[in-house]
Amino acid sequence: MNHHYLFISAHLDDAVISCGDYIYGLVQHGSKVTIATVFTGMGSELSMLARIIHKKFGLGADTMGVRRLEDIRAAEALGASVLHLGLLECIYRKNKDGSPVYGKLHNLFDTDWRNEAGVLEEIVKVMTEQIGFNRYDAVFVPLGIGRHVDHRLVREAAEQARLRSGFHAQIDFMYYEDLPYLCYKRDISWQSELAGGLHARNVLLTRNGLKAKIHAVLHYRSQIGLLWPSKYGMLKMLAGHARSKRENESGSYWMTLYASGAGDPVPHFGSVK
Repeated sequence: MNHHYLFISAHLDDAVISCGDYIYGLVQHGSKVTIATVFTGMGSELSMLARIIHKKFGLGADTMGVRRLEDIRAAEALGASVLHLGLLECIYRKNKDGSPVYGKLHNLFDTDWRNEAGVLEEIVKVMTEQIGFNRYDAVFVPLGIGRHVDHRLVREAAEQARLRSGFHAQIDFMYYEDLPYLCYKRDISWQSELAGGLHARNVLLTRNGLKAKIHAVLHYRSQIGLLWPSKYGMLKMLAGHARSKRENESGSYWMTLYASGAGDPVPHFGSVK
């Protein structure tokens, strides 16, 4: 039986950076994977923060167009398809008076997502209209490690959209660790605050999966310099993260997912514990 899995991503790179090796393994073993990214639109009259970040991207006027293309190519490298939901990420959002909601970079990580109730409701509405949760055998959602306001909003919206779908009892929800934020090791309380009450399950991944993931991440050329000091820094971090969870000398390693129930089935293609 062929399975179809949905990975929900806040931005155009999150799911691939966090789960690209796992997605590759699922596809290689006959499953279909769709990556749905919430924030894929671009605002006008950019704020100073948005202009600074755009400069780091090194892209032209059609920044999000280029980023969407990067995402399509990264997903294709893993054998997955994409769904772009078109909402505006935090650096493009404005208050009613036209001022930017976020003026400083640190505000993206120290703002309570509850302050954006209107955006939350908008995400729930778009998810409800564009994602048929009942079509998927399991849905994977970010935990929100790092406390990026967009990641936290997406997690909460996915949970609410699932309940409103009317199929919540039949839909398996899994949570994944947000990379690279997990590797930055700045969010020291995420396990108790974000994964508390959930059940950790380890899925065995392979060296080929890691290679496929790194190859896919390289398609996000605009993001590498923003998230890491260099391409080498990206390679070192992702390879180091895998080595820290290595099972044996074959290069196999564990990826941790989080389920609501201890007995919830975790999609896998090798060992799981």
